[in-house]
Amino acid sequence: MFKKILVAGATLALFACSPDKGEENTPTNSSKGGGTISSSSAVVVPIQIAENGEQPSILLQTFYYTYALKASNPEDLTPYWSCSVEKQEDKPDAACQKDMTNAVLQHKLTNQYSPLHYDRVLTRINPLTRGITLKEWNLTGNGDEAAFGLNVYTDEANIQNIGERGVSSLNKIISFEYKYVGGAHEFRVGSKTEADFWYYEVPANGEITFDPRPEETDYKTITIPIKDLKGMGSFATNNTPFDISKAAKFLWAVKYKAGNAQNNKNSLILYDFMAYVEQ
Repeated sequence: MFKKILVAGATLALFACSPDKGEENTPTNSSKGGGTISSSSAVVVPIQIAENGEQPSILLQTFYYTYALKASNPEDLTPYWSCSVEKQEDKPDAACQKDMTNAVLQHKLTNQYSPLHYDRVLTRINPLTRGITLKEWNLTGNGDEAAFGLNVYTDEANIQNIGERGVSSLNKIISFEYKYVGGAHEFRVGSKTEADFWYYEVPANGEITFDPRPEETDYKTITIPIKDLKGMGSFATNNTPFDISKAAKFLWAVKYKAGNAQNNKNSLILYDFMAYVEQ
């Protein structure tokens, strides 16, 4: 499903390295968690994976990206543009934009020929931090999905996963944690094979209305123990235990659910993505 989002690092950098490339919104500040946790048997410490949505991951040096699927296929954005695009890298002028009522994501669209399709949207958390935002999705039928993600490597031709990347600091991970507000979603730790991933269902934490900025609101800290991750694809079939070395990407995905209005139309803002590991 998300095969096309694993693009080279140069593309990700072009897509997301400048804070001027995305829309920006400003909700209130939120307190930052973290700290060392001690137990009788081990010391658990936090490791920052990605704190600021406009900066590359502290641990992985890759950028967040945004993607959408329409009925299980990359969304065709041609109906939403009245101007042609001469080069794949080019972004259509705003004057070319037409009505987006039926687009999976409602924020400003980019080049319909681009494998990433959508501008990354940023939301101001405090003067130094911006959260990655999946803004105003509109899922209308089975197979509709939208997500933002974070790859664990930039050279997909030679590296398959975080193990081959040589990142060993997460080897004794016990949980993931991040701060969010908005719609229900799945947190996924995906392998190189797009159908195989571990996931955790995260409940909604309010609805976000951009008018043009989200209302002032508090962020919720979600902690996801590794033991609570479930397998999908062959990981489910084979009851494969979680293995961080097989991770190729992290995804925060929303998908259509019949009769669930809050799930099918909402937004999501996230920042301060962390792991807790035993030392």
